[in-house]
Amino acid sequence: MKKLLLVSAMVVGLAGMSAAQVPMPFSIYAGGAISLPNAPESFADTYKTGFHAWAGVGFNAAPSFQIIGKMEYQTFGLDESLFSLAQGVSSVSGGTWKMLMFGADGRYSLGLPAAPIKPFFLGGVGLARIDVSDFQTSDPLVTSLLNAANDPVTKMYWNIGGGVELKAGPAWSLFGQIRYVSVQTEGDASAFIPISVGLKFF
Repeated sequence: MKKLLLVSAMVVGLAGMSAAQVPMPFSIYAGGAISLPNAPESFADTYKTGFHAWAGVGFNAAPSFQIIGKMEYQTFGLDESLFSLAQGVSSVSGGTWKMLMFGADGRYSLGLPAAPIKPFFLGGVGLARIDVSDFQTSDPLVTSLLNAANDPVTKMYWNIGGGVELKAGPAWSLFGQIRYVSVQTEGDASAFIPISVGLKFF
């Protein structure tokens, strides 16, 4: 009986190892960390370092190339002291910049498929739903003017970037990446730099 259990365990273990070695046609990504406001000056100077999280599914289009469909959330808090000074009011709150993004990236990996460390480059486009929370200031007129144009809007965006992937197990990897994102807002485009760490499965 013990021999039968031992043999069964070995068969299950070998089957699991074999399954882990079979190349999957897709990968699952999850990551996030900080986002640095970059442009225009009105955005970079009055918003603090933000945070983001994203998830996606990558489909193998070639041995070293994936197309990744993804969803991402970005948020930036207002630098209240600088903003109140710029608006000439004694106090201000609200104004949080939030964005829900849907898009697709092309991701090209360098090096051999079995290499434990692989640099990669990416680029893509998508749509960003921008919503700014209501401002509250010490001046009712300033409050009204700031909130007059705060309806949610949807704009196109593009991003480029790169990073490094580190194989950490038979079916998962760690990665770090940095991107430049430009959202085509009215007037000047709004740009920021997300720095992400995350996990890739398969």
